[in-house]
Amino acid sequence: MKPYDLPLPLTHPGPGHPVAAVSHADPYGYYDQLAARRGWHFDACLQMWVAASAAGVDEVMRHPCCRAPATAAAGAAGVDASKARALAQLIGRRLWRRDRLAQWMICVPELTMVSLAGAGHAALPTLVYEAASALIGNGVLALLREPEDERCGPEDADALVQAVSRFDPPVQNTRRVVMRDCELGGASLKTGQEILLVLAAASRDLRGGRAYGLGYGHGQGHGAGAADCPHYALACALAAGALEALLSLMRDQHKALSLQTWLQQLTWTYRDSPDVRMPLFSHRLGV
Repeated sequence: MKPYDLPLPLTHPGPGHPVAAVSHADPYGYYDQLAARRGWHFDACLQMWVAASAAGVDEVMRHPCCRAPATAAAGAAGVDASKARALAQLIGRRLWRRDRLAQWMICVPELTMVSLAGAGHAALPTLVYEAASALIGNGVLALLREPEDERCGPEDADALVQAVSRFDPPVQNTRRVVMRDCELGGASLKTGQEILLVLAAASRDLRGGRAYGLGYGHGQGHGAGAADCPHYALACALAAGALEALLSLMRDQHKALSLQTWLQQLTWTYRDSPDVRMPLFSHRLGV
């Protein structure tokens, strides 16, 4: 997989600010420039400080005066990600219809967690399900941009999810609140000010970028990266299982319709959201 090939060429006017970028057709040229040239700045349109470079995001995440909005901390601890992945693959195969991709990518993560945890699945933050569904959708778009013969097994689905996590991530923005007056990036911030962390830009920053997961928590070792977030590990497992099911079904059941042929029939826009980049799929009429 060639991760830097994932974004489509820049063919649309750039977004006006990082929140608008989340649902923009092609935000990645904008994100790259933001990380390189405006890694830490005050956005007059949003009326908040913005961290977009890897260094800027890391500094804010680790700063003791910056706290994340309240999130559900419980829920993922008792869930085995490998079991979730296997069950998502099974449920994905059972539910698959090639003309119902939009519904399928939402239902598979939710039904998997209902099957695994029963009423306990409600303890998981909604963002876990949104991230899993968005990873599935963005993974499908990555398949559209890559030759189909590069992916045919479980390890390929895992690699696809990991690449998408960094280069077309589901959670593109998160926020921090300044709990007391402090200095950040050479600027004086006041108690109560809000900081926008542009995870999608920071993850692509060649000076130290990595996947940032859901952007939960604060402090090194909790929410500083995707590997530190059990909720995001679960979202990745659910997405990988679903994508493996899609790949195997398209290979085994639709020999007359190749994967690339099916992918090229898709049309999509992006859900209007300030944080989660989720494609909304449909098929072209008459297909």
